[in-house]
Amino acid sequence: LVMKDSYGDGWEGASWSGLGQEGLAVADGYEERKSFVVPFAPPSPPPQLPPPPLPPLVPGEAVAHTPQGIRDEINKAVDQGRNASVFIPPGARLAFSSNVECSGDMHLSVRSSGEGATLDGKKSSNMFYISGGCSLYLEALHFVDGRGAYGGAVFAYGAGDIAMKDVSFTGCEASQSGGGMFVENSGDVSLERASFSECTAGSEGGGM
Repeated sequence: LVMKDSYGDGWEGASWSGLGQEGLAVADGYEERKSFVVPFAPPSPPPQLPPPPLPPLVPGEAVAHTPQGIRDEINKAVDQGRNASVFIPPGARLAFSSNVECSGDMHLSVRSSGEGATLDGKKSSNMFYISGGCSLYLEALHFVDGRGAYGGAVFAYGAGDIAMKDVSFTGCEASQSGGGMFVENSGDVSLERASFSECTAGSEGGGM
């Protein structure tokens, strides 16, 4: 650092501070030089972009970020005598410690979009138990590590119609039947672009 004085009499009490240095000055004369090491300052991180906006929702659709959010929508739908419709944001990951139940004469729709959302059973629970005539529609969801006696991810008994689109089941297991899903005494089952990978069952139906 080169510090200069125009009159040659020093800075007379003035000083310079910066770059980790404090109170440097020209004590006397026209010029004074100081050497020092400038500490490294990492570049500032780029500004954080806001999350992308959600795609347009179906009218009446509720956004859920947790399994409890799905339960809340089902409970509201029951109280209001209507169907339940849930949207899970793309890229979200919902961890389940117990399943979501739907029973009675209603239709439950749970969907995402784009890359889809992940529903994780953590090897401790399946994700949905559907009964009592409830119909189920699932779209753009990835079921991983679900576990149950029947239906590692989805257990439907005495349910209405079951329809799925762009869903995958990975690493789900059932101690009895239906590693990925189990459906009995229910309505029609429709699968469009559904895949089962590394799903197992103790008795039968490693996938479903």
